[in-house]
Amino acid sequence: MKIVAMAAIALCCTVAGGNAQTYRWIDDQGVVNFTDSLEAVPAKYRHKVLKGPDITTRDPRIKEEIQQQEERARQEDASRPPVTTTPDYVPPPMEIAPPKVESDELPPGRTRSQKILDNIERRKAEEEKAQQSGSQQ
Repeated sequence: MKIVAMAAIALCCTVAGGNAQTYRWIDDQGVVNFTDSLEAVPAKYRHKVLKGPDITTRDPRIKEEIQQQEERARQEDASRPPVTTTPDYVPPPMEIAPPKVESDELPPGRTRSQKILDNIERRKAEEEKAQQSGSQQ
């Protein structure tokens, strides 16, 4: 009994695949859409759907045409001479400088508070320069 059921299911599947259609419609933006299932077409476009032959790879003619195209491409690739690329310009290797790291180490004779005061003065000078350049524009 199971064998009969399996055979019936297999027969139904082959019949459904053999009756494949391609549906085409154009949406509001003018985009052409294709599907192999009428249920995939939005309801508002179903009255505009055009039926066409099966263009999927399930169609034996399409499969054969694809195989022929692949074979022609392989033959063309085999008939071409091998291409070797040689660069005309080889850039010199890049020298990467190590990142500049500000150290917390102080030069001899300077305290941490002196370093902080120097930074505050430097920032004030930078702000004054920025204000002067902004007012000149």
